[in-house]
Amino acid sequence: MSEKTIIPLLNKKEPEPQNNDNACTSCGAGGCCGGFGIKAGSEKEVVFRNIFLYMAMGIIMFTVAYLITRIMTWVNG
Repeated sequence: MSEKTIIPLLNKKEPEPQNNDNACTSCGAGGCCGGFGIKAGSEKEVVFRNIFLYMAMGIIMFTVAYLITRIMTWVNG
C-alpha cells in the first residue's frame, strides 16, 4: 500500500537560453539604449518633446489624484 507511483509530466518545457545580448531591445537587462522613447542620435526637438510630454502626463496624474482625494474628503464630510 505504501508503494509510490511516478506520474510523468505531460507538458515539460525546455529552459529558455539566457541571452544578454538584447540590452537595446528591452530594459530588463539593466542597460537601455532607448529609454523613455529617447534614442541615441535623436534630434533635440524630439528629446524636448518627449521630456515635456512626460512632464505634462505627470502633472495631470498628480492633479487628478489631488482632485480625487479632495472630492472623497468632501463627500465623506
